[in-house]
Amino acid sequence: LLGTALSFAFGREPGTVSPDIIREIYPTVLVVCLFITSYSLSDVMAVGIAKARHGFMTKPYGSLQSHPPEEVYFAMRAQSNQVEQMPGFIVASLSFSLFVNGKVGAVLALLWAVLRRLYASCFRASVGKTFNQIGLSRFTIPAYFIVNSMLMGTAVQCVRSLSK
Repeated sequence: LLGTALSFAFGREPGTVSPDIIREIYPTVLVVCLFITSYSLSDVMAVGIAKARHGFMTKPYGSLQSHPPEEVYFAMRAQSNQVEQMPGFIVASLSFSLFVNGKVGAVLALLWAVLRRLYASCFRASVGKTFNQIGLSRFTIPAYFIVNSMLMGTAVQCVRSLSK
């Protein structure tokens, strides 16, 4: 439903691309690049820092616990969940910006990136809390809606183009 609305409200003429495709897509590419850089500097590094705090760097692999300390586990889950979400985000952002609308795609990509940064920060800062107390769904559900809206907006735009 949201994807259809985005296609009809903001989509260019079906079957066309922007006459200045570089200008159309570069804001989204910038957001994607900044998010991936923030992932590398924040999420990946947080795992290493948490492991170092708990002595992982001085122990052989075989002596590591099968259930790591909460701080390590949460950092690893935040990082791996970002990886799980990235392919859909990248495809959705770039395809929406290319086929539907670059400005709207960049704004949606930026909103998604901010939500995912908040998600990771919240998750890593949740040691000692129950999953109900952490409240990750306030970040994940809107992020899912954004990505799926961009994907479906692209799909609707493609169907509109095929039916011309």
